[in-house]
Order: sequence, then structure tokens, then C-alpha cells
Amino acid sequence: RLTYIESDSTLIVEMPSAVHEAPLTALNSAFTCFLAILPFDHDSINTNVLSNVEASNSLVPDLRVSLQNMRDAAAEVIVPVIGETAFSQHLDALMDKFQESLDADPSLKMVIMAVVTESKRYSSPRKGSLSRMAFMRDGSIRSAKDFIAGSNVLPTLDAPVIVEGHTWCSVESVRFKVWVRGDDVIDLASHDPALVAEGTLYPVDNMDSVLDMIQKGVNLLREQIISMALAIDPDEDSVALRDPNIKFRIRKGDIITKIAGAMRETAYRRYSAWY
Repeated sequence: RLTYIESDSTLIVEMPSAVHEAPLTALNSAFTCFLAILPFDHDSINTNVLSNVEASNSLVPDLRVSLQNMRDAAAEVIVPVIGETAFSQHLDALMDKFQESLDADPSLKMVIMAVVTESKRYSSPRKGSLSRMAFMRDGSIRSAKDFIAGSNVLPTLDAPVIVEGHTWCSVESVRFKVWVRGDDVIDLASHDPALVAEGTLYPVDNMDSVLDMIQKGVNLLREQIISMALAIDPDEDSVALRDPNIKFRIRKGDIITKIAGAMRETAYRRYSAWY
């Protein structure tokens, strides 16, 4: 995946892994379910929750929520929410991408960042190591099933994927940071607790403020949908659209499960690329 930062003529080359995609996969599902049950005219407003689809000239995010007025031939696709994961990636580059996106679209309502840090930076088995020699004795590449069986542990965040004594994937921490729009454009440097929240999902869970901020961003998204619905049809039932029983639901356990499962896939992809 290529990202070009025009402001400083930087080209970022990424090879997204399963672990890279995993943290926002659960959020993708939560947004999809929430939008599906909101009682607006889904023929008039096209909503999409997509991954790796361009949100601006500088960002192809892991999460993109978009709205489109299907009753206006001149209407552009609106992207109120974006999310991106940093895994084996410099945070400075990710922040640059976020800023480029905000410069291109100051109306963004919410930006979500997930950061997954490995316990130790991945490297392939060293020449002459016992691990390398064990794999070379195989004569051919192992199937995913046979490779993963060698780890002999259930998938959890605190269980690195170790096969033949070599660590193929590990997770030290998972944290999130969320910005929402106030009266002005989102300020990535802001520390205003009313507009920014940061927390850790693993190894310590202090995600309450992050989840609250995501809910605040979802409310802004809901209001944007209501405004679009009323512009299309002034008789649209805005009370029904604001029904507090229609909730955005996200389970922290879903995010953990997605990452833990993705560790095995990432480990096998690294092994197969090396072999």
C-alpha cells in the first residue's frame, strides 16, 4: 500500500498484515451494524464502512465511514470518520497522514488511531541458528496448519507465536487515541479532554474514556445523517433517528479476539515470506 505525503514529498510503502488490520475490524463491524439499524431511507442515503479505500489524496485508511446523498446528482461522497492502525510503523508518518487528511477535509468528525506494539521487533531466523536449521530440515514449506500446530498454545495476546524456538509474532501493548470535532477543525495536538481521549486496551484496560469519545463521534455521525435525511425529505422522522435505544455497540473483547487471531496469520505470512 502506497501513501504519498505531498507536503514533504514523502512516499510511504506499507505491507499491511493481519495484525495491522485487526484492531479496527471490530469497529468496522460495529459501525456497519449501527448504520444498518438507523431508520433512515437507505435508498436515499448510501452509507459505507470500508477498509483500504481512499479517504483523501494522502490516506487510504484501515477504516472509512462514508455517506452519499443518492437524490442529488451533484452530491459528493462525504467521509465523516476515518481510522488507522500503526503496527511496525512510525507514529510520525501516521500523524502526517492524519494531518494531510484533515487539511484536505476539515469537516472530518472523528479520527481513530490504534497502535499495536510488538514485544520485540520481528526478524527472521539468523543464519546458523537452531531455528533456521530446524526449518531447513523440512525440505519444503510447512502448511499453515502444520506451522501453527508447532506453537502449541491457544491464541491470546499474552502468548507470542513461537515455532521452533523463534518468535514470529508478539504483542506488547494495544492502545487507542480518538479525536472528535468540536466547533473547529480537529486539532491533532489538542489535549482537550472534551475532544481527545487516549487509553490502553492491553496489557492494562483503561479504555473507558476512549469508548466514551467514540460514542461522542458516533453521535456527530448520527446528527450528520439526520441533517442529510431532512434535506432530502423534510418529513423524515428525526425523533426515531435519535431514539436512544438505537446504540452503537462495541465490545473490547471483540478487538482482543481479532488481534489474537491475527497474530497467527501474521506469523505464518512472515514465515512463508522468509522460507
